[in-house]
Amino acid sequence: MNKFIAVTALVAFVGSAQLAMAKGGAAASSSTGGSTANTGTGTGKGVHKLSPKKRLKIQHARIKQGVKNGTISQSEHQQLATEGKAINQERKADLAKDGGKLSATDRHTLETQEDQRSKEIYNDKHPAGSTGSTSSTTGQ
Repeated sequence: MNKFIAVTALVAFVGSAQLAMAKGGAAASSSTGGSTANTGTGTGKGVHKLSPKKRLKIQHARIKQGVKNGTISQSEHQQLATEGKAINQERKADLAKDGGKLSATDRHTLETQEDQRSKEIYNDKHPAGSTGSTSSTTGQ
């Protein structure tokens, strides 16, 4: 079931990303009010302009907003928090290993994990089949 949800989310995300690119690739805004432009060259390499640490902070704000407005349950919050802590621990270990700077491989791995977590946050805030609109934002 989780694989089905993940695949469905990936398909929806890719479709929405292609639509956004077709419309000019407008940058999304985070719940903190700042711009989180993560558009790049479209090659899939170096697309994220934010550091992994900044992305984790933005994701945390999105989770907090979802808990506050009731779109993210406590169990979903716990799972997302655990994932965020694991990504942050991996980031810190990679920084220590590489002398304070992330290697391209480590950065790519972290970005991939953060992309997946971002999709999970979105899916938790917007369950399939729900009606009505919320004032949440998508982003990192």
